[in-house]
Amino acid sequence: MTALTIWRTGKAGPEALLEIDTAGTVTGFNGHVDLGTGIRTALGQIVAEELDLPPARVRMVLGDSARTPDQGPTIASETIQFAAVPLRAAAAQARTILLALAATRFGCPPEALTLRDGVVTGGAGTADFAALLANQSIRAELDPAARVKTPAEYRTVGRSSPRVDLPGKATGTWTYVHDVRLPGMLHGHVLRPPYAGRDSGPFIGHSLLAVDEASVAHLPGLVAIVRIRDFLAVVAEREGQARTIAEALKVRWALPPELPDLGDIAGTLRDLPATKRVLTDRGDVEAALARAKVQLARSYSWPWQMHGSIGPSCAVARIEAGRLEIWSGTQNPHLLRGDIARLMEMPEDAIDIHRHEAAGCYGRNCADDVCGDAALLARAVGRPVRVQLTREQEHLWEPKGAAQLMEVRGGLSADGRFDAYDFETRYPSNRGPNLALLLTGAIDPSPQPSDMGDRTAIPPYRIENLRVAVHDMAPIVRASWFRGVSALPNTF
Repeated sequence: MTALTIWRTGKAGPEALLEIDTAGTVTGFNGHVDLGTGIRTALGQIVAEELDLPPARVRMVLGDSARTPDQGPTIASETIQFAAVPLRAAAAQARTILLALAATRFGCPPEALTLRDGVVTGGAGTADFAALLANQSIRAELDPAARVKTPAEYRTVGRSSPRVDLPGKATGTWTYVHDVRLPGMLHGHVLRPPYAGRDSGPFIGHSLLAVDEASVAHLPGLVAIVRIRDFLAVVAEREGQARTIAEALKVRWALPPELPDLGDIAGTLRDLPATKRVLTDRGDVEAALARAKVQLARSYSWPWQMHGSIGPSCAVARIEAGRLEIWSGTQNPHLLRGDIARLMEMPEDAIDIHRHEAAGCYGRNCADDVCGDAALLARAVGRPVRVQLTREQEHLWEPKGAAQLMEVRGGLSADGRFDAYDFETRYPSNRGPNLALLLTGAIDPSPQPSDMGDRTAIPPYRIENLRVAVHDMAPIVRASWFRGVSALPNTF
């Protein structure tokens, strides 16, 4: 039973940030997830610091869409900078509440009390959290201005603390998403279209011409063949059976148009239709270049890049009593819930994403795609379904880190000053929706340019004559976040 809850108002109503139960157990809730960096441990340290607890006494729940606040995707090193701030305030506010309860019990002002290792001392005695919260049911809305400790008061934060996840990972007892098993679970194997990695085009959703179900009807373990436009998958009793059946299934696809030459990054990106967007234009760049003592012009290309995770993506889905649960390796649990709601035509509050660590996640990989696959198959057969991609499927279909072309002209004045800088960058957009949304026709497959190529394009230097522009263009192949999203090549 929860005795003390600190909550805040979120997008969909009250969201718990911190709970202390009647046994004194502390649980913190954060919408971000641990991608292997130790965030689970660090957030626990922050809570422990404000409550003067040993870190081992704090349990963190991360990225569970039904239980944690919606704090957006886990990106850009934002967890400690931003997502941890309300959690820290909630722990500090809980400390104030506990001290007030102890002050009433002991008949002394809160200032006369000390809190150390989960025990309040002062006045007429001592009491731990369980004793202070006995028979209590306190719900308090977050006070963002709650007084938090100063760095000089830290006893836990800033000091080495054992990673809470490593013992389980070292001994093989940690539950990765690949390890999730549910009673009655079946296995799905998807058959992707031949336009591997394409992001857009009128052929998407319309290229599956024929499926000969009779060609595999005799194979053992077959439960169902599921087809929704270009989404095609086999469900079977065992994982190996599902793959064998899928590989034997006779399917006829229409082939898409040829892609442009992806080996010629510079030529392809120069030729791609684009909208030029000027980010800054000051001074007279052309005049400065004309009078420059030293003038240089260079082009730099940045290739498409594969995430290449050590293991392929996996998800498990179950639909019962009108609720959909998905066990996922996503880094965007709340955003994923929105995609799945659209795919399944269900309200978001009927969908729960349970997040587990996976074999890599930066930039999505295909971690979100398998969630759509599993959800569609679980609905089709009425039983839990697990989908794990093959390595080939993962690498062909994962959204790649996008290519980029940077064209630079610069000039030094006669006295050696950096006097002119003309920079143009071309970046085919990221667009990383759940693949099932595209294949089933749930979203428009036509290419859409976006403005994601301008990060760090304006240099941090004092240059009198400066012009910077980005050419916004639609994607060519599926592209998604890959450690920096245009910032690295622009900065280089």
